[in-house]
Amino acid sequence: MCKGVILTLLLCLSFSLSGQDALHRARQATSVELLQLELARVKLIVDADPQQARSVSEILIENARELGRGALENEARLWLGASLFSLGKYDSSIVVLENWKGGEQAASGLSYAKRNFYKGVGHYYLGEYSVAVDLFLSTANTPELTLEPKFHGRYFRVLGEIYRAAENLNPALENLEKALEICEAAQDTLGVAATLNRLGVVYYQKEEHQIAEKLLLQSLDICQAANLEGVAASNFNDLGELYFATKEYEKCLDLYERALQMAPDESTRINTLNNIARLDWDLGRYSEAVDRALEALALAEEMNILTYKVDATKIIADSYQDMGKYVKATHYYNLYINYLETLFEEEQAKQVVELETQYKTAQKEREIEGLLLKQAAEKERQKLYLIGLIVVAVFLIIVLLLFIQIRKNNRKISLQNHKLEELNASKDKFFSIIAHDLRSPMIALQGVGQKLEYFIRKEKQEKILEMGGKIDRSIDQLNHLLNNLLHWAASQTEGVPHHPEYFDASKTIEENLALYEGLLESKKLTVRVAKNEAHVYADKNKFSTIIRNLLSNAIKFSHEGGVIEVELKEQNGTTEIKVTDHGVGMDSVMKKKLFTSSLKSERGLNREVGFGLGLKIVNEFVQQNHGTIQVQSAKGEGAIFTISVPAEGMGKVMQMSSVGR
Repeated sequence: MCKGVILTLLLCLSFSLSGQDALHRARQATSVELLQLELARVKLIVDADPQQARSVSEILIENARELGRGALENEARLWLGASLFSLGKYDSSIVVLENWKGGEQAASGLSYAKRNFYKGVGHYYLGEYSVAVDLFLSTANTPELTLEPKFHGRYFRVLGEIYRAAENLNPALENLEKALEICEAAQDTLGVAATLNRLGVVYYQKEEHQIAEKLLLQSLDICQAANLEGVAASNFNDLGELYFATKEYEKCLDLYERALQMAPDESTRINTLNNIARLDWDLGRYSEAVDRALEALALAEEMNILTYKVDATKIIADSYQDMGKYVKATHYYNLYINYLETLFEEEQAKQVVELETQYKTAQKEREIEGLLLKQAAEKERQKLYLIGLIVVAVFLIIVLLLFIQIRKNNRKISLQNHKLEELNASKDKFFSIIAHDLRSPMIALQGVGQKLEYFIRKEKQEKILEMGGKIDRSIDQLNHLLNNLLHWAASQTEGVPHHPEYFDASKTIEENLALYEGLLESKKLTVRVAKNEAHVYADKNKFSTIIRNLLSNAIKFSHEGGVIEVELKEQNGTTEIKVTDHGVGMDSVMKKKLFTSSLKSERGLNREVGFGLGLKIVNEFVQQNHGTIQVQSAKGEGAIFTISVPAEGMGKVMQMSSVGR
């Protein structure tokens, strides 16, 4: 009893001592009792003063090693790893926590669970989600976790956040709901508020906006009642994202401004500034967007946060483009491309490291279970490396070629007139779309071989079928993008030949409709095509491209089980073709932007990816065939695209003359 009182008094007195005194005490802790006392002190200052905790922990590790006390050395190593984590040195933290003494016998208990927690969060911040999940799951059922309820709730909250970041939303919900139950039982107000916030973000990702709004507002109420400014700022920011998605822009702006005032750190402030700038740009307030994004860029450069540099330069470049300041726009597009290229290289390096880590983990499992021979494992590793290198090489070649082309265009800006400057700015924006949209389907194909091997080995047929569907969708997206890119690039350089001829439009429509049979079947859509003949005098390839893009858009935005109608009418030397869907429709703002150079796309009802080029190409090809295009639509009432092209021309006259002879 007396010993416990003395230890408590010593702990209280320790807070008044300087950093030098703490280091001196650590060096003098050469007995087990003094070492335990200093470890208890370090635990209390890890979050408040991580730099001092680091210095003290390094000394205590050496003292424990000299005493031959592996358990105490592990505890000192735990707090060294935690202090490095608090300082943002995630790689160093992971290395320190790797060296755990005692083997399997020490791989249990609360300290080992905390070790896996900090190590797992380090891998999470490095983007290595699968490694982080494995570490958390390995100690998730440790009984001693219940001894510290607040840490217990935090453990499952962070595990749910890792699943969310990896877009594995169902496990994310399960773990966050478990964390909420633990925090409520422990009456942990901060834990409850933070967990409700993360649950709201998960439902936002699931596009269940009403549930997301309810959870975020509930978390915000708790934060305001308990004066939890850090979590409150996150709620304001996340609610702003939600209202931006639902196009409630005034609410969105107010929440972003409040989040900016309460931002607990510079990283949150930069993210919020970029969000406000993005909203200003979307509302056409280009000067305000530039000011906010420039402030965000300055902070991002000061802290060297690459992803925020990419976001800020893209907003600045787009704003200057829309303001007609093409030289400034070109300068920031170049910065954006450079930052994007650097970010891509870093992400590729992380992915290679994660692949290596995943392989080593799988190799250990195979050795334990005795399921595979060493030779087979080596062959599989080489196959994965080869696939990864091929994908990376192809992507880098594409990026390099396009980057060279952009640089050539930029050099011409200073030598040509104002019209050529506008053309170069348009090409810069065209490249940014390629870099963004081509990356998604390409990255979706990475790691497919390893995942298929794992599912085959585990005999998970439903997962294999699911992977097959994902591969098909990625390839379809990539094929559709490349076709549109080729048409667009050729049309911009006047490289598309134009050979008009006289042909039956209804037959051509039926031929192109056959290309979408699989997609129509998957969404249970019915297409009704008028059976009457209708002839046109146009370039057949361009006409087919027009029809394919109109059909693709109708399918993309139609509700499952809906109907698409195609009508043809030939009269007074003109053929009119209507493509009608009964899907989500569009508002007046979106209609005005359909055929502009903004090239901004919307996702379909099943999250189908658009590329922003289709309707631009349709408009140009209709004009090249001496036709017109009109759009009728309202929000929630579907859309009608009507094109009119000549039904007669020189080709028909020549054909009739030939028949007469």
